[in-house]
Amino acid sequence: MLRELERLQFLHSLYPKEQEFRAWLVEERKINPETISKEQTKKEFAVFVEDYNTATLPHEKFYNMEAYERRMTALRAGEFVPPPDDAYDPNADLRALESTHRRRTVERETYMSKEQLQELRRVQNERIEAGKMKLLGMEVKQNMGVRMDGSMFDG
Repeated sequence: MLRELERLQFLHSLYPKEQEFRAWLVEERKINPETISKEQTKKEFAVFVEDYNTATLPHEKFYNMEAYERRMTALRAGEFVPPPDDAYDPNADLRALESTHRRRTVERETYMSKEQLQELRRVQNERIEAGKMKLLGMEVKQNMGVRMDGSMFDG
């Protein structure tokens, strides 16, 4: 009798999640918590804690038995029970991931207009053409391949 009392005190003081742990032992591990040794209980509890901390327990009731029982009682009574607030929402993760992949506004790399860029391209092509003409010994106009700023030379 004294030994059983010590064992119960040990279990009660050591495990704040004793109810969930005992349910897990019976349902998942198929072990009667009353028949295993103290050392075996500690080993099983270590497994339980690992699964609890990594959120890999097979059922929600092993995380909070009281809340689960209240919810099941309400469901059995025919009440509408919204899902728990702290439940994992995979869609929230997907939305967060998609928002990181959205294209960020890229700062313009150039401050020239499309027309100015086309003019530079035309001047570059003229320079290439002038270089080829010089190689062939042809006469090249003085302003060929030169970008003219209208305000400076007009006049």
